[in-house]
Amino acid sequence: MRTVKLITCNDAYQAHLIQGALENEGIASVLHNELTSTVMAGYGKEVSGVDILVYQEDIEKALALLERNQMIPELMRFCPHCGSDKIELKIKRKHRWRALVATIVSTLTCTAPKVDHWEYVCSHCGARFAQPVARKDVPVL
Repeated sequence: MRTVKLITCNDAYQAHLIQGALENEGIASVLHNELTSTVMAGYGKEVSGVDILVYQEDIEKALALLERNQMIPELMRFCPHCGSDKIELKIKRKHRWRALVATIVSTLTCTAPKVDHWEYVCSHCGARFAQPVARKDVPVL
């Protein structure tokens, strides 16, 4: 049987959550680059992402599960408060100096900066939130 890449996660924690959801549905999966993601944390999922591999015949069922549970990051682009798609990723107001210092320190020490200084801001309702949602469950006012 041939395996194919289902999704690339930002970290091992997210990959284990998805792997558990797949396992609950009877879909076998394996993680790839799990240890690399821990060592290279903060470099972005292109470098330090954890790949989840599934059997080719299970790919449609696995994708349907991810979409149903809102686990596909590319689909998560709506405000959870008003449902608008007009959201922006910005540095948190209180963390601007901390983010600047973290960037300087990470540059001097050749390590990746932490990514907890960012938040999403909705241009429509002004709400601030950590993670957008995948569907417009709430109508836009």
